[in-house]
Amino acid sequence: MSNHQVLEPAAGRVAGGRAAGARQLPRRILESQVGPFIGVGSVLVILLVVEAFVQSNFYEPGNLTNLGRALGVPLVLAAGMTLALLTGGVDLSIGSSLALSGTLYAKLYTGGTPPVPALVICLAFGLIVGFAINGFLIGRLNMSFFVVTLGTLSLFRGIVYLWTNSETISMYEDSLTQKIGNETTLGGHVPIALLIAVATVVAIYLMLRLTTFGRQIYAVGGNREAARLSGVRTDWVIAAVYAITGLCAALAAIMTIGRTASVDPKMGESLELNAAAAVLLGGVSLSGGSGSIWGAVLGVVFLEVLANALALAGTSTSWQLIVTGVILVVAVYLDRLRARANQG
Repeated sequence: MSNHQVLEPAAGRVAGGRAAGARQLPRRILESQVGPFIGVGSVLVILLVVEAFVQSNFYEPGNLTNLGRALGVPLVLAAGMTLALLTGGVDLSIGSSLALSGTLYAKLYTGGTPPVPALVICLAFGLIVGFAINGFLIGRLNMSFFVVTLGTLSLFRGIVYLWTNSETISMYEDSLTQKIGNETTLGGHVPIALLIAVATVVAIYLMLRLTTFGRQIYAVGGNREAARLSGVRTDWVIAAVYAITGLCAALAAIMTIGRTASVDPKMGESLELNAAAAVLLGGVSLSGGSGSIWGAVLGVVFLEVLANALALAGTSTSWQLIVTGVILVVAVYLDRLRARANQG
């Protein structure tokens, strides 16, 4: 046998190995932690480049400030939704919880309570309601997160309609919420709401990375029974997570009131779908135990930039809802592909 005959099969095996490696590259990217960042990040960059040519006013300071202001509420809600998804659940009531907390604040303020105490009570209320209702039923009683939060979505919204008598409450005279939700700082270009949202995201990131509670959240989402057997109080971890989602909803309510200068019984509707879409799009697993809050942030930025671009193009709200729904379905499909890739 000649050296040429020996080298030829070896070279073929090397070439075949390279080809197989190239075919496996998309799967490796998909199942890696950076997969969602590459996918969503690439589409976001393309969208930003297209906007530079299609909508010249997209990069005007006024529009960028409005975009930053619009990012505040979804970032805060996505931060809370990330925690729920990491435990293997989801909070479908987060939009209704926002409306309920906002209504409480409006009732306190219009009833004569000073803004700061009313704000503190509103935040505490969101925390307690999230812990005592969603958290207790899902964590302590081990009820289905889907059934519980779907039920409280309707329950909270119904209470809001009864409490407000289905009427909008004007909040034009409330300077505190106006400052939080609508005013800017740092030369008039950076919205205060965006700074608060970024601080919230960073705080939750540090909690997930540096605290025992953060590690327990991932453990519960990865395997709740194994976490329980290892000594984790899984019921209290889940209850605490839903308390935080309630707190995030209350904070988002204050921002929303500041932006609209009113409390509408419909405030917060469909925001739970936007938050879930952003978090799933950012790579947080629907089955729990995997994902990063920075992926959720990227998902929020993508959806808000897309919504802003559609608004500048004169697209109706109906089409924006359709696009969000399609993206949610795509995000769930990509999550399923990641799960299959990791299992394979």
